[in-house]
Amino acid sequence: MKKLLALLAVSFLLSASLYSQTLQYDIKVKYVADVTGTTADITVTAKTGEPEFTFYLMTNDPVKGTILQQSEPAKKRSYVFKGVKPGKYFIRIEDRTGLPVGKTVVINETEDSSN
Repeated sequence: MKKLLALLAVSFLLSASLYSQTLQYDIKVKYVADVTGTTADITVTAKTGEPEFTFYLMTNDPVKGTILQQSEPAKKRSYVFKGVKPGKYFIRIEDRTGLPVGKTVVINETEDSSN
């Protein structure tokens, strides 16, 4: 009985630590201006997590948002969304375990506008 309780306690502690992990990431925006206007390239880099990663560019609603662009699952920790028009978007990242994280990103009409 003691062995069973010890095994259950260890299992509980291990599962709690797995669920407490968060996927850390970095988002960089590079503005690109041409004759048609200003767009942005958004580079998303997963700093932690289990490869394979999937990156999503969505309308600005993390729960009911529409997926506008999506990467294929890959071992690469970085992905670039190119030519993103001004607006408010939600960036979502998932790792192999399905752990999702994300953040709202605002692309302005000009690079000089504050976020």
